[in-house]
Amino acid sequence: MIGADQENLLSRLAGLMGIEPAYFDIFGCRHETSIDTKARILAALGFDVRSTAALEAAVRAIEEEPWREGLAPFTVRTSRAAGFALDLFSPAEEASDHWGWQVVLEDGEIMHGSYRPEDLPLLAARDIAGRRIEQRRLEIRRPIPTGYHRLAIIGRRAAETILVMAPPRCYVPAQFDEEGGRGWGVSAHLYTLRSNRNWGVGDFSDLARLCRLAGELGAAAVATNPFHALFPLRPAEASPYAPSSRLFLNPIYIDATIVPGFSECAEAHVSTATLTSLRNVKMVDYPNVWAAKLKAFEALFAQFQHRHAHGDETQHEIADFHRFVGERGAALQSFAAFSVLDELHRDSAAETVPWSQRQGPYRDPDGAAVARIVRERSDRVAFHKYLQYLADHQLRAVADQTMQAVRSSWLVRDLALGTNPDGADAWMLPKAFALGLRCGAPPDDFHPDGQDWGVVPLHPLALRRDYSPFIAMLRANMRHAGGLRIDHVIGLQRQFMVPLGERPSQGCYINLPLDEMTAILALESHRNSCMVIGEDLGTVPEGFRDRMREKAIFGCAVLYFERAGDGRFKAPYEYPLEVAASASTHDLPTLVGYLRGEDIKVRRQLGIYTEAAAHALLAERQGDCQRLLEALAQAGFPIASAHEDDSRDPAPFLHAVHAFLAASSAKLFFAQLDDLLAEPDQLNMPGTVYEYPNWRRKLSVALDDPSFLEVLTAVARSCAEWGRGSTRNA
Repeated sequence: MIGADQENLLSRLAGLMGIEPAYFDIFGCRHETSIDTKARILAALGFDVRSTAALEAAVRAIEEEPWREGLAPFTVRTSRAAGFALDLFSPAEEASDHWGWQVVLEDGEIMHGSYRPEDLPLLAARDIAGRRIEQRRLEIRRPIPTGYHRLAIIGRRAAETILVMAPPRCYVPAQFDEEGGRGWGVSAHLYTLRSNRNWGVGDFSDLARLCRLAGELGAAAVATNPFHALFPLRPAEASPYAPSSRLFLNPIYIDATIVPGFSECAEAHVSTATLTSLRNVKMVDYPNVWAAKLKAFEALFAQFQHRHAHGDETQHEIADFHRFVGERGAALQSFAAFSVLDELHRDSAAETVPWSQRQGPYRDPDGAAVARIVRERSDRVAFHKYLQYLADHQLRAVADQTMQAVRSSWLVRDLALGTNPDGADAWMLPKAFALGLRCGAPPDDFHPDGQDWGVVPLHPLALRRDYSPFIAMLRANMRHAGGLRIDHVIGLQRQFMVPLGERPSQGCYINLPLDEMTAILALESHRNSCMVIGEDLGTVPEGFRDRMREKAIFGCAVLYFERAGDGRFKAPYEYPLEVAASASTHDLPTLVGYLRGEDIKVRRQLGIYTEAAAHALLAERQGDCQRLLEALAQAGFPIASAHEDDSRDPAPFLHAVHAFLAASSAKLFFAQLDDLLAEPDQLNMPGTVYEYPNWRRKLSVALDDPSFLEVLTAVARSCAEWGRGSTRNA
C-alpha cells in the first residue's frame, strides 16, 4: 500500500515529468490520473518508484539537474534582432569572478563577451551538495542568425550548449503566404496506385506520373502516405504509421525497371504471368510483391558490385552511391545492420520473437556481436544501403521532375506519430524512446474504449536533454519534399500514453516541450523550404490551434467534423483559412462509404458495435447525410438526393462535395483519389489489426485508364472555377 509521503513524491515526480493530473475527454468528462497510473507511467519511463528513498532521489536529481550542469545540452531560442536571454547557474563564491561567453556560429564566425555573475539579475538560489548555487540571467544583446551554433560559458569551469536559433514561423510557400492565396492538391496512398507497368504495388514511377498529371492540371501539391521503412519479412505489419524506421524509406516503392542495368540483367526480370497476377488482385499481395522485388534487387546489386569492382563507365553512379552513404553516415550503417540481423533472426528458431523481447548480445547496436555480424556479412549490409540509395534516388527524381516539369507543384510527405517498438529506430536509439509506453488516445465517438496505437513515443526526458533524434527525423522526412504532414501534431504539446499491457483507460497525457519542438520545426521547415501541415483532429488542448497559427503550421479541416454548434455542416466561407481541407482521411470512411454507412456495417460485422448500437448509428448517419445535402444546396451545389444503396451512381454527390470544398475559404484543399474514384471501402479501420485488410486495398481504376484523367480533370475545373490554380492542360 502506498503511504502519504510516497504518494506525494509520486505526484511531484509526475509533475516534473509533465504527467497531467487530469484530462477532459471529447465528451467533456474529467478523468483524474490515479496514483497507480502515475506509478506505472513513471516506471515505464525508467524511474524506480518502489520506495520513498528512490522517489526522493529521483525528484532531487530532476530538480537539481540544471543547477548541477550549468547549461542544458540544448538551448532553443527564437532569433531576434535584440538578442536573447540565457539563464546561468554558478556557485555564489564565484559571483565576483570575470566569466566569458562565446558563440561559434555555423559558418565559423566567433562572437564573444564577458560578464560578472554579481552584475546579472539574481533569479533564485539553491544549496547543492553543500554549495550555494545561484541562478542568474545573462542578456546577450547581439543578433544571432538562425541555425545550430555552439555556445560556451567559461569561468573556473566551462559549460557548453548547442544553441538553436529558430525563425518565428514555419516556411509557407508564397502562394499561400499572400492574402487570398488558395490552391488545391491530390492525396493518395502510394501502395494503392494501379498501373500497367508496376509490380503489384504503386511505386515511385507511379508517383512521378501522378504528380505530373496533377501538376499539369494546376494542382499545387500531391500528398502521400508515409514512406517509412516497414518490415519486408513481416508483410502482415503493413501500416505506414507503425514503421520500423522513420529515418529511412520503404524499398517496396522502388521501381526496379528503371534501376541502371535492369534491361541487361535477365535475373532481375519477372514473368508476364506473375506481373499480371500481382497487378490484378484487389489487395496488395505484399509477400509475393516483395519476393519478386527482392529477387530483382539482389540481381541488380550483384551487377552493381561487378561494375564497382571493374570500374566501368558508370563511375558517376558509384560516386553518387558513396556520397549518399557518407551523407547518411552512422544512422544508415546501423539501419543496414538491423536489417541484416532481422533477416538472420527471421530465418532462425527465434523467428516469432520480437526484438523488444530478445535477450543477448545483439540487443546492443554498438556491441561486439553486432560488429562481428557486420564484418561477416558486409555484402548484405552493403545491399541494404544500396536499397536505401535506390529509394532515395528515385524519390529525389520524383521531386526534381515535378518541380521542373510543373512549376509551383510539390510533394507533401507524411510523418508518423511513433515507431514500432520492434523496429530499427527503437533498436538503434533505445534511450531515445519510452519503450515501456504506447501512444494512444482517450475515448471518443469512434472509439468508446480509447485507443492503443502500438507505437512508442520519444522519451520525454531524453528529448529535453537531446533534440538530435527529433531533428534527424524532421530532416529525413522533409527530404525531397515541399510539404510535410505531421500525423497527430497535437503530440508536439502532449501525448496520451498507455503503459505497456494496460487498457487505454489506464493511460494519461504527458506534456512535451512544445516551444522547443515547434522552434526546431520552424528552423528545419525553412532550411528545407518545406511547408508544415499538422493533423489536429481529436481531443485538442485549449489554445493549441492558436499556437499552430502563430507558427504557420496549417491545420486540417475534415468535412465530416466541420460543424456548427447546432450540428449543421459549416458553409464554405466558414472554413478556417490556414488549413488543408479534405472530405475524409485514411482512418475515416470514404465519401461513398460515409453515404452508405459502410464503416458502421463493418464494425458491426467485426463485433465492435452491437446490433442496437449499429442501428442507432446508421439512423444518425442518415440524418448527417441529409444535413450535408442541405449544406450543399445552400452553398449552391444542389443534388436531387444522395443514395445509400450500391446501385445508384454517386458521381453527382461526389462532384458536389468536391465543388463545395473547392469553394471553401481554406487556403489548401486536397481531393482524395479514393473519393474521386468512388471507392466504398476505407483504407484503415482503427481498432483493428488483422480483422480488416488495413493498408492493402488498391484503387479500382488504374493510372493508365482514361477515366482516371477524367476525374482529375473534373476536380481541377471545379478548383479553377473557385480560384484555385488553373487547368493548364485540361
